[in-house]
Amino acid sequence: MFRNLFKNKNKDSLESLDPEKRKAITGWCMYDWANSAFFTSAGTAIFPIYFVVAFQATFGSRTEFLGITFTGSSLWALGVSMSALFVALSSPILGAIADTKPLKKTFLKYYMIIGSLFTIISFFSVYVANSWAWLIGCYFIANVGAAGANVFYNSLLPSLAPSKYASEISTKGYAYGYVGGGLLLLVHLIFIQGASIYLDDSAVDLVTRLCIVSVGIWWFGWSIWTLKTVPEPEIENNLQNESFSKIILSAFSRLRQTFSEIRKFKYLFTFLIAFYIFNDGVQTVLSVAGAYGADVLGVQLIFNMITILIIQFVAAPGSILFGWLADKYGTKEALVIALTGWIVIIVFVLGFAPLKLTNDKDYDYQFAFDSNSNNYELISSIEFSSTEENIDVINWEEKFHKLQGQKVSEEELKKFINIVQNEPSSSYSVVVTGGQLDSTRIISKNHASSLSDGWIDAWPAFLRDVLWQPLNIQIGFQWMTLGLLSGLVLGGSQALARACFSMMTPVKKSAEFFGFYAFTMKASSVIGPLIYVIAVNTSNQKLGVLIIWALIVIGTIYLSTIDVRKGALVADEENKK
Repeated sequence: MFRNLFKNKNKDSLESLDPEKRKAITGWCMYDWANSAFFTSAGTAIFPIYFVVAFQATFGSRTEFLGITFTGSSLWALGVSMSALFVALSSPILGAIADTKPLKKTFLKYYMIIGSLFTIISFFSVYVANSWAWLIGCYFIANVGAAGANVFYNSLLPSLAPSKYASEISTKGYAYGYVGGGLLLLVHLIFIQGASIYLDDSAVDLVTRLCIVSVGIWWFGWSIWTLKTVPEPEIENNLQNESFSKIILSAFSRLRQTFSEIRKFKYLFTFLIAFYIFNDGVQTVLSVAGAYGADVLGVQLIFNMITILIIQFVAAPGSILFGWLADKYGTKEALVIALTGWIVIIVFVLGFAPLKLTNDKDYDYQFAFDSNSNNYELISSIEFSSTEENIDVINWEEKFHKLQGQKVSEEELKKFINIVQNEPSSSYSVVVTGGQLDSTRIISKNHASSLSDGWIDAWPAFLRDVLWQPLNIQIGFQWMTLGLLSGLVLGGSQALARACFSMMTPVKKSAEFFGFYAFTMKASSVIGPLIYVIAVNTSNQKLGVLIIWALIVIGTIYLSTIDVRKGALVADEENKK
């Protein structure tokens, strides 16, 4: 669909390759189409929320184990981190094995089968005693399958075509993935939203679980295309007839040799350091964006879902665009442009701010005086969902939520107003019309529209006064611009990072080196959020985002000093041996 817009007609275009290679490249890209459904629909949009609901049905908002308090989201985050850590630790050795025997496609196939199978059998969670344990256990194994398969999927890239095509192939793969994942997510949102409107809770639960099952079927089905069309790379010094123990020893020997040759592959390993730093920032932004939007800005769930869809569909042409930039200016240069885009976008996001409350209908709790009963009627209150951030509503809040349409005395209302204004956990607003309390307007310090006088809120306060408020751009629409802007650079930053690494990777060491790539990626996925949590606990969420922004800046500056072309020459020389 983007071919005519960005088609490269010179001799180095993919169109100049022979039909068999083009067929293999298309098959390779289709795996991105296949597995993106897991990361988008299952991992981001459906599975986490479904697990939290199951956790809360068993334990309430939290439980304690071995002296550690877990909430649904924190236990989920732990499961994701542990599965990532498992893949990170196992990837280099499995990669070294796959470089001594023709096993890249075999490892890809079995990781994929395990991942898709456990995605499908998560359907049976409602039929076991501890559904939350079944869900997180299935997801843990499925995520290991998804992340592990990606190691060997990525390791096939250097063998598809000469390194000069790496950027075009990598960006094409990401474009396929964003479109495929986005299409299935759109179908899921339509079905789940439709079920929630027209069906009862049990039917909605069934539809939700069937959507998760469809992810596993989609992933498995489309992967067959990849397995049938992408050839297994040839292996020099193939240990085909050697014993398993000798293969393991050989794999460790290869790892030891690789570490001894770090100076030889210095450009590749310095790139890994830069990748670790800037990917730490990018992945953390992606992982905490939803929570930041909800907790700090008060973004509603519907706007968050729309933003995810915008990212998916904008990232596809964005990937192709950055592939074109890589062809025109160079892969590393295009990657620096994409990361610079992230730097600008995060500064912009730090300037997002909910509009000031100017109308009575904007307040969370709205009371009106009833002259007949001489009491105040609660005519509107916020709607609570079953998500975790609302499960711990304190008693006064729960009480008044249930009182909508009923009447309270002036003394009761004064107590309520005092709690909203002074309770440390309060993040709400109250307006009263009529009676002795007429024109009372209270906005708690934690309300999303409240900005402090500190330096951290100077930028959002400025943008609100000069941009958001004059143009009446509500926070939901501000948040959707994040989807539009980040979608443009997301595909480019991910695809070009993979392409840069692939260019500097010898074919004979591709699985091993992409094992290190996976280790670096997963390590940053674990440590980045931890940095954010520490920053938040010592100050606030905006400072945490600012620190993550600084990581991307440092990583981009370091990346700009690395000579990727010389690294590619080293890989070419190694391939000729």
